Amino acid sequence: MVKVFLDAGVLIGAFKGERDVREPAFAILDCPLIEFWYSALLRLEVTLQATHHKQVEELRFYNEYFRRAEMYGDLNRTLEIAEPDAKRHGIGVVDALHVAAANLSNCVALITTEKPTKPLFRTKLVKVLTLQVGHKGHQTVRQLTGA
Repeated sequence: MVKVFLDAGVLIGAFKGERDVREPAFAILDCPLIEFWYSALLRLEVTLQATHHKQVEELRFYNEYFRRAEMYGDLNRTLEIAEPDAKRHGIGVVDALHVAAANLSNCVALITTEKPTKPLFRTKLVKVLTLQVGHKGHQTVRQLTGA
């Protein structure tokens, strides 16, 4: 099993994104060789708007993901790791927290929909991959899992 942390863009893109994001996101979600990890912050990030706007199907989709995934829950430790990395590389707060949670849960990669020009890709704590086809860092499920 390969441990992977998906960011909010991947989950949101899987549910309501354009085809170029939705298809690779579902390929990852459907891979039996991947063990998914998340943080409470990610869960809040993706479920907040769906809950507020009563998007029942969207919320059901996210909740199914979170039932299948494992949560890294030490928020204090996440903050300890995130702060210096964010300051060092200019990474946004939420992205830095996701990077730290991915690192602390021993994930092989954090997968995002962000372009590789974003500060998120500067971190050395975890390998950051993009679903953006044609960009360095884009990998298929096969490349990620070795299957």
